[in-house]
Amino acid sequence: MNRLRFGVIGTRFGQFLARTLAHLEGAQLVAVADRNPNIAEGLETYAARYGARAYQTSADMFAKEALDAVVIATAPKARAAIIEEAARRGIAMFVEKPWATNPAHAAQLAEICRRQGATVMLGFSFRFHPAIVRLRELMDGELGEGWMLNGEYVFDLLPPEEGWFWDPDNGNGMFNENSCHLFDAVCYLLGKPVSVMAEAARFGGRPMEEAAAISLKFENGAIAALTVGGYGANAHWDYPRIDITTQHGQARLRGRHHMWDSLSWARRGSDTVTAYTSPPEILGSTRYTNALAHFRNCLLNGERPSATIEDGMLSVAIADAVTRAARSGQKIRLDE
Repeated sequence: MNRLRFGVIGTRFGQFLARTLAHLEGAQLVAVADRNPNIAEGLETYAARYGARAYQTSADMFAKEALDAVVIATAPKARAAIIEEAARRGIAMFVEKPWATNPAHAAQLAEICRRQGATVMLGFSFRFHPAIVRLRELMDGELGEGWMLNGEYVFDLLPPEEGWFWDPDNGNGMFNENSCHLFDAVCYLLGKPVSVMAEAARFGGRPMEEAAAISLKFENGAIAALTVGGYGANAHWDYPRIDITTQHGQARLRGRHHMWDSLSWARRGSDTVTAYTSPPEILGSTRYTNALAHFRNCLLNGERPSATIEDGMLSVAIADAVTRAARSGQKIRLDE
């Protein structure tokens, strides 16, 4: 198999993606870049662990490395120039969620990619885990289309109030930066949402809402109720969770520490429950392995990756609608 040459930009969260690439067949991690002065001092040692070279700027890395693809794991505010340069050089991009800060920023980044004809995949890892892929296959077959869904993505996550996570011009809070994983998974199962209602809470003293109860309506008539936020207890690792009722039955999707790991389902009128369990996350196989393997295969086969720019823009729009709905008490239309 041909080996694609990858670079990783941003090594705070990007370290998980770098580790995945280092163990991914058909991929070679050749370079990492991070301009954070607190990281740069040890960046060469970190890169050498994977046989890669270290750069303090993405521009320097682009200029000196012959890359097939790049993983962009910086905060959203810093991405425009990186995306522009990668697109201009014809380098495929795997962009970590969230796609952008807000809908206007999302459209700006999308236009950069459109002008350059860039190949881009969003880092929505949830939709590529085997258990949810199996559920999608069942919904295309014996279970039929989804009608009602209840989902939860709640765990211990309340970053300090200072910093990019809560900055409205950067991470833009819990719903945009983190809950987008569940938003994408639900849209993967149910299709395109048309409206959002929400109530939000702020018990932890952070600058923005930290949790929400959300209801969504989809263009095919399906409905969903979601609970998201950072109020979980670290001892509970059984997240995320989805229960879904479909045209012909019901299914339960369960996770463990950010990975879907089990699925059970039954047809309506049947007494038989069927179960599927995914192998656990182990060294060399992470929550991003399936997503990056899909990206690699698409590049090798000249195919368009799943988890597109449009999916990234949709998750940003949902997050924005959740905040607006909670603050206004009004239903927010996404199809206007």
